Amino acid sequence: MKFKDFPLNVRLRLVCGFCIRIVGSAIFPFMALYFSEELGKVPAGIIMTSFVIVGYLTGLFGGYFSDRFNRKVVLQIGQVIQIICFLGMTIAIHPSNNWALVVAILYFGHAVSNGLNYPALEAIVIDSMEESNRKAIYVYDYWLVNLAIAGGVMLGGAFYRDHRFALFIGMTVILTVTTIILQRFLVDTYTGNRSTPSNPIHGVIENYKIALRDRRWITFVFGSMLVFSTEFHMANYIGVHLAESFESRQILGIPFDGVRMMAFMQLENTLLVVAITFAVTAFVKRFKEKTIFFIGLSLYITAYAAITSMNSFIVLAVLAIIFTIGELLYSPIRQVKQVDLLDPERRASYLAFGGLTFHGAKLVAAAGIVVGAFIGPVLMSGYMFVFGALGAYLYYVSLYKMQPARQLAA
Repeated sequence: MKFKDFPLNVRLRLVCGFCIRIVGSAIFPFMALYFSEELGKVPAGIIMTSFVIVGYLTGLFGGYFSDRFNRKVVLQIGQVIQIICFLGMTIAIHPSNNWALVVAILYFGHAVSNGLNYPALEAIVIDSMEESNRKAIYVYDYWLVNLAIAGGVMLGGAFYRDHRFALFIGMTVILTVTTIILQRFLVDTYTGNRSTPSNPIHGVIENYKIALRDRRWITFVFGSMLVFSTEFHMANYIGVHLAESFESRQILGIPFDGVRMMAFMQLENTLLVVAITFAVTAFVKRFKEKTIFFIGLSLYITAYAAITSMNSFIVLAVLAIIFTIGELLYSPIRQVKQVDLLDPERRASYLAFGGLTFHGAKLVAAAGIVVGAFIGPVLMSGYMFVFGALGAYLYYVSLYKMQPARQLAA
């Protein structure tokens, strides 16, 4: 299926998401550096940690509001808040002002607005999909996300230090334009589910009680958390390991240390995704989906586990290719299967609760630094492999062994 054949809502989501991500990727990865330089390392750490927590908690309420009311209205409220926050940050970050504390406060406002936006927009887009085109849509989305991140990181590397104000202006303009476009063209036929409690706190609790009782969904979320934690170790234990054990050397005349080796693998991953996504997708169509899913997971988990105890340039470069291929094989299928597990009446709430996947994976990966200090690189590879394999097993149980909660209830 070609891009032009996708539903209008999907095309809007892909194009607007790409524009926002490419500028966002030039800004957000550097915010920790900005706060660290302006406010100090400890305040920067507190701000960035709080940002994650606030974003997740707000997302829970965003899911509730998106299931109770018209999702487009919730989305628009979140986007207007986001525009106001970025306009304020743009003014505050101007070199003649540089009000770092104001930027930090408005950064929290951005987290709140994002918590409202994400469940609402994703639920609208999922409502627009048909089962026959879901995989093709997620392949395009996966490709565009990586292309945006690659472009955004290069943009940020080139302009963030000396032209930060211009990047914030660009983000404010893009948010404003995409908000207008979505307001004008996005179609939302969902009118809301008024059977949910009117009290937001009570409603959030009730919605997530239902999600927690859905054993199949919970199993899938925890499986995702464990599998994703293998990749998130790249920014934690693997980064520390390479910085300490990778012997600096010249590669084609370029000095390489552990930090550059990690950056090279991440660049490899992004460029390969952009270059071969559609070729790999076309090749695997002839095979069973279940087989491709678990082959991809096996490659992905095994390669990341092996990276943990390796320090050879050639081996690490090859392992980066292997985990990228594994990611290409399993990731679009995982996204399609996730949609199948969502309760249609509480899609936004399920998606918001599913944010535990990423936040939990980050905590598991952060704990890996402490564990690795006691058990060493080789045992750390085994530790990561066990976590990834357990996640793959939970995928198998949730997707292929357990019956849907609604079927059981019937």
